[in-house]
Amino acid sequence: MEATDSKREILNSWKEVAHYLGRGIRTVQRWEHELGLPVRRPHGKTRSPIIALREDLDDWLNDRPQATNYNRNGLEARSPYPEAGTTPLRESIRMSRGLRSRSRELRREMSLALHALTSNLQEIQGTCGNGRT
Repeated sequence: MEATDSKREILNSWKEVAHYLGRGIRTVQRWEHELGLPVRRPHGKTRSPIIALREDLDDWLNDRPQATNYNRNGLEARSPYPEAGTTPLRESIRMSRGLRSRSRELRREMSLALHALTSNLQEIQGTCGNGRT
């Protein structure tokens, strides 16, 4: 790449984006999919060529919360998000498991109710059919 290319504002491929961010192509593609890396697709299709603006990428990087920060001395600094500790995560997992269990119970109840309803409808239809003959 020429010196003038290194100052371009628009990056035209995954390779250029990956090089700019100092990561591999698959990593930046995963970041787009999982973390919302700001790339644009001029054709609007999910597998079309991409472009990205350096400013958008820089803003995205600066806005990402980080679990661990390091200061200039290389020492670990506290997270700027104290509520992002392990306790809320464990609580969320526990609540998720409870909700999943409750959902299973409700599905079973719904299945039983549906089965009873169809049986009752069939019985009613049989009764009505016999009364007309």
